[in-house]
Amino acid sequence: MNQLERVQRKFLSFAAYLLNIEHRPHDYDPVIGRLGLQSLADRRININKVFLVKLINGSIDCPELLSKVNFKIPCVQVRSSYPFSIPMCTTNYSRNKPLNRMMRIANEDPSFSF
Repeated sequence: MNQLERVQRKFLSFAAYLLNIEHRPHDYDPVIGRLGLQSLADRRININKVFLVKLINGSIDCPELLSKVNFKIPCVQVRSSYPFSIPMCTTNYSRNKPLNRMMRIANEDPSFSF
């Protein structure tokens, strides 16, 4: 992903030069805002949330994946309102499995709903 981020930064630098967009060195937020773009990290997060919502709502028909989504169902009233139960991960590899990552991102977003 670093190579992809580097390509985006080079594009933003070139676009800022062509369009005369003032920005501090290595700070491309003004350029992103002016062009109406999102950072690649933000786009990845949004795509993960959209995919998870479509999977849950049935827009994506894949019962195998849906069966691996762990909904958190509390037996008593609790303050935390995390919608998903994420299995304990001992390695970064298992922590970043696609479904685990999607459920973690959804839990971290207080405005997430499906």
